[in-house]
Amino acid sequence: MSRFVPWNEAVLVAAVCWTVCGLGYGVLAVLDEPHVPVAPLIGIGLVRWFFERHRFWPAAFAAGPAGAVTLFGLVDVLRPTLNHYVADALATGVAVSVALTVFTLVGRGGT
Repeated sequence: MSRFVPWNEAVLVAAVCWTVCGLGYGVLAVLDEPHVPVAPLIGIGLVRWFFERHRFWPAAFAAGPAGAVTLFGLVDVLRPTLNHYVADALATGVAVSVALTVFTLVGRGGT
């Protein structure tokens, strides 16, 4: 287990999260289930990745709030102008990207 997160690993994790986000909200749109979020599923995956690969608490304490603020801020901005599912998928994907970027940067600075 290391603190150092290579950029290619961060990009791979972000790509997996974006894929799960797109597929998850796509399925929810087909099923017409607007009250079931995909974000907690992605969050659980990120927490598991953190505990198994890169347990560096200062980076987690920086990335968590950055991702949460991005998610809730974007949901409020995007929902009035976009479809509910599209807004949630975009907000979740961008929040994951921001959180992973912050986590990677803080982890690199801590080594």
